[in-house]
Amino acid sequence: MRIQKLDSADAFVVWDLDGAPRSVGIARLAPKILQDGAEMLARSVTYSFATFGLQLSGASAGINAKPEVRDTAIKAFLDDVASLTDGGRLVLHAGNGLTDLDLAPITKEAFAPLADDELAAHGAIAAAGAFAGGLDGRSAVIVGAGPVADAAALTLADRGVDVREGGLETDVDLAFVAGKSGVVDHRAVAGVTARTVVPLTPLPVTAKAFAAFRRAGVSYVPDFVALAAPLLAACDADGGDPVERVATVASELAAHGPDAWIEAVARAETFLATWQDTLPFGRPLAA
Repeated sequence: MRIQKLDSADAFVVWDLDGAPRSVGIARLAPKILQDGAEMLARSVTYSFATFGLQLSGASAGINAKPEVRDTAIKAFLDDVASLTDGGRLVLHAGNGLTDLDLAPITKEAFAPLADDELAAHGAIAAAGAFAGGLDGRSAVIVGAGPVADAAALTLADRGVDVREGGLETDVDLAFVAGKSGVVDHRAVAGVTARTVVPLTPLPVTAKAFAAFRRAGVSYVPDFVALAAPLLAACDADGGDPVERVATVASELAAHGPDAWIEAVARAETFLATWQDTLPFGRPLAA
Protein backbone atom coordinates (compact mmCIF):
# COMPACT_ATOMS: atom_id res chain seq x y z
CA MET A 1 0.00 0.00 0.00
CA ARG A 2 1.24 3.44 -0.94
CA ILE A 3 0.07 6.82 0.39
CA GLN A 4 0.53 9.63 -2.12
CA LYS A 5 0.48 13.13 -0.63
CA LEU A 6 -0.74 15.65 -3.18
CA ASP A 7 1.12 18.81 -4.11
CA SER A 8 -1.45 21.61 -4.15
CA ALA A 9 -4.14 20.32 -1.81
CA ASP A 10 -3.98 19.10 1.77
CA ALA A 11 -5.03 15.71 0.51
CA PHE A 12 -3.82 12.20 -0.22
CA VAL A 13 -4.55 9.15 -2.35
CA VAL A 14 -4.24 5.59 -1.10
CA TRP A 15 -3.04 3.07 -3.70
CA ASP A 16 -3.60 -0.42 -2.31
CA LEU A 17 -1.79 -2.67 -4.80
CA ASP A 18 1.25 -2.23 -7.02
CA GLY A 19 1.01 -3.10 -10.68
CA ALA A 20 -2.74 -2.67 -11.06
CA PRO A 21 -3.86 -1.06 -14.31
CA ARG A 22 -6.70 0.71 -12.50
CA SER A 23 -7.39 1.66 -8.88
CA VAL A 24 -10.93 2.44 -7.80
CA GLY A 25 -12.43 3.85 -4.64
CA ILE A 26 -14.08 6.59 -2.65
CA ALA A 27 -13.05 10.19 -2.07
CA ARG A 28 -14.06 11.97 1.14
CA LEU A 29 -13.73 15.46 2.57
CA ALA A 30 -13.65 16.58 6.20
CA PRO A 31 -11.52 18.82 8.42
CA LYS A 32 -9.39 15.73 9.09
CA ILE A 33 -9.56 12.46 7.13
CA LEU A 34 -7.76 9.65 8.94
CA GLN A 35 -5.41 7.62 6.77
CA ASP A 36 -6.07 4.37 8.64
CA GLY A 37 -9.74 4.45 7.71
CA ALA A 38 -8.93 5.40 4.13
CA GLU A 39 -6.56 2.44 3.87
CA MET A 40 -9.25 -0.04 4.93
CA LEU A 41 -11.78 1.45 2.51
CA ALA A 42 -9.29 0.83 -0.27
CA ARG A 43 -8.62 -2.66 1.04
CA SER A 44 -12.32 -3.56 0.96
CA VAL A 45 -12.48 -2.64 -2.73
CA THR A 46 -9.35 -4.68 -3.43
CA TYR A 47 -10.97 -7.74 -1.87
CA SER A 48 -14.16 -7.14 -3.87
CA PHE A 49 -12.20 -7.21 -7.10
CA ALA A 50 -10.23 -10.26 -6.01
CA THR A 51 -13.38 -12.13 -5.00
CA PHE A 52 -14.65 -11.79 -8.56
CA GLY A 53 -11.33 -12.52 -10.24
CA LEU A 54 -10.39 -9.00 -11.37
CA GLN A 55 -6.79 -7.79 -11.40
CA LEU A 56 -7.69 -4.33 -10.17
CA SER A 57 -6.91 -2.44 -6.98
CA GLY A 58 -8.81 -0.49 -4.40
CA ALA A 59 -8.02 3.16 -3.82
CA SER A 60 -9.21 5.90 -1.50
CA ALA A 61 -8.74 9.64 -1.34
CA GLY A 62 -9.02 12.13 1.50
CA ILE A 63 -9.27 15.92 1.35
CA ASN A 64 -8.59 17.76 4.60
CA ALA A 65 -10.52 21.01 4.53
CA LYS A 66 -12.64 23.14 6.82
CA PRO A 67 -15.97 24.41 5.48
CA GLU A 68 -14.68 27.91 4.73
CA VAL A 69 -12.00 26.58 2.31
CA ARG A 70 -13.98 23.64 0.94
CA ASP A 71 -14.35 24.87 -2.65
CA THR A 72 -10.72 25.92 -2.92
CA ALA A 73 -9.54 22.59 -1.53
CA ILE A 74 -11.69 20.61 -3.95
CA LYS A 75 -10.39 22.57 -6.94
CA ALA A 76 -6.79 22.01 -5.87
CA PHE A 77 -7.48 18.30 -5.37
CA LEU A 78 -9.06 17.96 -8.81
CA ASP A 79 -6.10 19.71 -10.41
CA ASP A 80 -3.66 17.40 -8.63
CA VAL A 81 -5.38 14.13 -9.62
CA ALA A 82 -6.44 15.10 -13.15
CA SER A 83 -3.44 13.43 -14.78
CA LEU A 84 -4.24 10.19 -12.92
CA THR A 85 -7.96 10.16 -13.64
CA ASP A 86 -7.77 11.26 -17.28
CA GLY A 87 -6.15 8.01 -18.33
CA GLY A 88 -8.38 5.86 -16.13
CA ARG A 89 -5.58 4.79 -13.82
CA LEU A 90 -7.47 6.25 -10.86
CA VAL A 91 -11.28 6.19 -10.59
CA LEU A 92 -12.95 7.96 -7.66
CA HIS A 93 -16.55 8.46 -6.60
CA ALA A 94 -17.96 10.80 -3.99
CA GLY A 95 -18.23 9.83 -0.35
CA ASN A 96 -18.84 11.78 2.86
CA GLY A 97 -18.35 15.50 2.46
CA LEU A 98 -18.46 15.42 -1.35
CA THR A 99 -21.13 15.24 -4.02
CA ASP A 100 -21.13 13.78 -7.51
CA LEU A 101 -21.14 17.35 -8.81
CA ASP A 102 -17.94 18.11 -6.89
CA LEU A 103 -16.12 15.30 -8.69
CA ALA A 104 -17.80 15.80 -12.08
CA PRO A 105 -14.62 17.18 -13.73
CA ILE A 106 -12.81 13.87 -13.15
CA THR A 107 -15.76 11.50 -13.54
CA LYS A 108 -16.18 9.34 -16.64
CA GLU A 109 -19.69 8.26 -17.61
CA ALA A 110 -18.60 4.63 -17.91
CA PHE A 111 -18.04 4.55 -14.16
CA ALA A 112 -21.41 6.07 -13.22
CA PRO A 113 -22.61 2.79 -11.60
CA LEU A 114 -20.16 3.40 -8.75
CA ALA A 115 -22.60 6.02 -7.44
CA ASP A 116 -25.70 3.82 -7.90
CA ASP A 117 -27.10 3.42 -4.38
CA GLU A 118 -30.05 1.36 -5.62
CA LEU A 119 -27.73 -1.12 -7.30
CA ALA A 120 -25.69 -1.41 -4.09
CA ALA A 121 -28.89 -2.10 -2.13
CA HIS A 122 -30.06 -4.73 -4.61
CA GLY A 123 -26.72 -6.51 -4.37
CA ALA A 124 -26.78 -6.50 -0.58
CA ILE A 125 -30.35 -7.83 -0.55
CA ALA A 126 -29.43 -10.56 -3.03
CA ALA A 127 -26.59 -11.59 -0.73
CA ALA A 128 -28.95 -11.54 2.25
CA GLY A 129 -31.41 -13.77 0.43
CA ALA A 130 -28.65 -16.23 -0.36
CA PHE A 131 -27.63 -16.44 3.29
CA ALA A 132 -31.23 -16.68 4.52
CA GLY A 133 -32.29 -19.31 2.00
CA GLY A 134 -34.65 -16.85 0.35
CA LEU A 135 -36.58 -13.77 1.41
CA ASP A 136 -40.08 -15.21 1.51
CA GLY A 137 -41.54 -14.90 4.99
CA ARG A 138 -38.42 -13.18 6.32
CA SER A 139 -38.24 -10.22 8.66
CA ALA A 140 -35.58 -7.51 8.67
CA VAL A 141 -34.44 -4.37 10.42
CA ILE A 142 -32.35 -1.60 8.91
CA VAL A 143 -30.01 -0.02 11.43
CA GLY A 144 -28.63 3.31 10.31
CA ALA A 145 -29.54 5.73 7.57
CA GLY A 146 -28.44 7.00 4.20
CA PRO A 147 -29.33 6.56 0.53
CA VAL A 148 -28.42 2.87 0.35
CA ALA A 149 -30.43 2.19 3.51
CA ASP A 150 -33.42 4.02 2.02
CA ALA A 151 -33.16 2.03 -1.20
CA ALA A 152 -32.88 -1.22 0.75
CA ALA A 153 -35.98 -0.43 2.82
CA LEU A 154 -38.07 0.17 -0.29
CA THR A 155 -36.78 -2.92 -2.07
CA LEU A 156 -37.28 -5.21 0.91
CA ALA A 157 -40.84 -3.97 1.38
CA ASP A 158 -41.57 -4.47 -2.33
CA ARG A 159 -40.40 -8.07 -1.98
CA GLY A 160 -42.71 -8.75 0.91
CA VAL A 161 -40.11 -8.74 3.65
CA ASP A 162 -41.45 -7.63 7.03
CA VAL A 163 -39.29 -4.55 7.66
CA ARG A 164 -39.43 -3.57 11.33
CA GLU A 165 -38.22 -0.52 13.15
CA GLY A 166 -35.56 -0.78 15.81
CA GLY A 167 -31.92 -1.47 16.43
CA LEU A 168 -29.64 -4.48 16.30
CA GLU A 169 -31.52 -6.09 19.18
CA THR A 170 -34.78 -6.26 17.16
CA ASP A 171 -36.09 -9.81 16.81
CA VAL A 172 -35.70 -10.39 13.06
CA ASP A 173 -34.10 -12.81 10.62
CA LEU A 174 -31.88 -10.23 8.91
CA ALA A 175 -30.18 -7.13 10.28
CA PHE A 176 -28.97 -4.65 7.67
CA VAL A 177 -26.38 -2.14 8.90
CA ALA A 178 -25.51 1.26 7.46
CA GLY A 179 -23.21 3.87 8.91
CA LYS A 180 -19.64 4.93 9.31
CA SER A 181 -16.76 2.49 9.49
CA GLY A 182 -16.82 0.56 12.77
CA VAL A 183 -20.33 1.64 13.75
CA VAL A 184 -20.95 -1.89 15.10
CA ASP A 185 -18.42 -2.78 17.79
CA HIS A 186 -18.28 -5.74 20.17
CA ARG A 187 -20.45 -3.92 22.71
CA ALA A 188 -23.32 -3.78 20.23
CA VAL A 189 -23.30 -7.50 19.53
CA ALA A 190 -24.75 -8.82 22.80
CA GLY A 191 -28.38 -8.08 21.95
CA VAL A 192 -28.34 -9.28 18.35
CA THR A 193 -30.96 -11.94 17.62
CA ALA A 194 -30.74 -11.94 13.80
CA ARG A 195 -28.95 -14.92 12.35
CA THR A 196 -27.49 -12.86 9.50
CA VAL A 197 -25.98 -9.36 9.51
CA VAL A 198 -25.70 -7.61 6.16
CA PRO A 199 -23.67 -4.43 5.51
CA LEU A 200 -25.13 -1.60 3.44
CA THR A 201 -22.02 0.56 3.74
CA PRO A 202 -18.33 -0.40 3.79
CA LEU A 203 -16.69 -1.75 6.92
CA PRO A 204 -19.49 -1.20 9.45
CA VAL A 205 -18.29 -4.03 11.70
CA THR A 206 -15.11 -4.08 13.78
CA ALA A 207 -12.79 -7.06 14.06
CA LYS A 208 -13.90 -7.61 17.67
CA ALA A 209 -17.56 -7.44 16.65
CA PHE A 210 -17.01 -10.03 13.93
CA ALA A 211 -15.32 -12.34 16.43
CA ALA A 212 -18.32 -11.91 18.75
CA PHE A 213 -20.75 -12.62 15.91
CA ARG A 214 -18.85 -15.77 15.07
CA ARG A 215 -18.91 -17.02 18.66
CA ALA A 216 -22.65 -16.38 18.78
CA GLY A 217 -23.26 -18.28 15.55
CA VAL A 218 -24.26 -15.17 13.60
CA SER A 219 -23.31 -15.03 9.92
CA TYR A 220 -21.78 -11.75 8.75
CA VAL A 221 -21.96 -11.18 5.01
CA PRO A 222 -18.61 -9.68 3.93
CA ASP A 223 -19.03 -6.09 2.84
CA PHE A 224 -16.67 -6.72 -0.05
CA VAL A 225 -19.19 -9.23 -1.39
CA ALA A 226 -22.49 -7.60 -0.42
CA LEU A 227 -21.53 -4.21 -1.88
CA ALA A 228 -19.69 -5.39 -4.99
CA ALA A 229 -22.48 -4.89 -7.56
CA PRO A 230 -21.65 -1.24 -8.44
CA LEU A 231 -17.95 -2.11 -8.79
CA LEU A 232 -18.78 -5.00 -11.11
CA ALA A 233 -21.17 -2.89 -13.18
CA ALA A 234 -18.59 -0.13 -13.58
CA CYS A 235 -15.40 -2.16 -14.03
CA ASP A 236 -16.49 -5.51 -15.47
CA ALA A 237 -19.68 -4.77 -17.38
CA ASP A 238 -19.16 -7.73 -19.72
CA GLY A 239 -18.97 -10.19 -16.83
CA GLY A 240 -22.72 -10.61 -16.44
CA ASP A 241 -25.48 -9.19 -14.28
CA PRO A 242 -23.72 -7.75 -11.21
CA VAL A 243 -26.51 -8.55 -8.75
CA GLU A 244 -26.68 -12.15 -9.93
CA ARG A 245 -22.91 -12.43 -9.57
CA VAL A 246 -23.11 -11.20 -5.99
CA ALA A 247 -25.92 -13.66 -5.29
CA THR A 248 -23.91 -16.57 -6.73
CA VAL A 249 -20.84 -15.88 -4.60
CA ALA A 250 -23.00 -15.26 -1.52
CA SER A 251 -24.75 -18.61 -2.06
CA GLU A 252 -21.38 -20.36 -2.08
CA LEU A 253 -20.29 -18.58 1.08
CA ALA A 254 -23.55 -19.11 2.92
CA ALA A 255 -22.78 -22.78 3.40
CA HIS A 256 -19.95 -21.72 5.73
CA GLY A 257 -22.33 -19.94 8.12
CA PRO A 258 -20.51 -17.85 10.75
CA ASP A 259 -17.21 -18.67 9.00
CA ALA A 260 -18.38 -17.13 5.71
CA TRP A 261 -16.26 -14.01 6.11
CA ILE A 262 -13.15 -16.13 6.71
CA GLU A 263 -13.90 -18.24 3.64
CA ALA A 264 -14.43 -15.11 1.53
CA VAL A 265 -11.09 -13.68 2.65
CA ALA A 266 -9.35 -16.96 1.78
CA ARG A 267 -10.86 -16.93 -1.70
CA ALA A 268 -9.85 -13.34 -2.32
CA GLU A 269 -6.30 -13.93 -1.10
CA THR A 270 -5.94 -17.06 -3.23
CA PHE A 271 -6.66 -14.96 -6.28
CA LEU A 272 -4.45 -12.08 -5.15
CA ALA A 273 -1.55 -14.51 -4.81
CA THR A 274 -1.82 -15.28 -8.54
CA TRP A 275 -0.70 -11.77 -9.50
CA GLN A 276 0.79 -10.13 -6.41
CA ASP A 277 4.20 -11.09 -5.02
CA THR A 278 3.02 -10.44 -1.47
CA LEU A 279 -0.45 -10.18 0.04
CA PRO A 280 -1.54 -6.79 1.35
CA PHE A 281 -1.18 -6.46 5.11
CA GLY A 282 -4.47 -6.15 6.97
CA ARG A 283 -7.87 -7.57 6.14
CA PRO A 284 -11.02 -5.52 5.51
CA LEU A 285 -12.61 -5.05 8.91
CA ALA A 286 -12.83 -1.85 10.91
CA ALA A 287 -10.41 -1.46 13.82
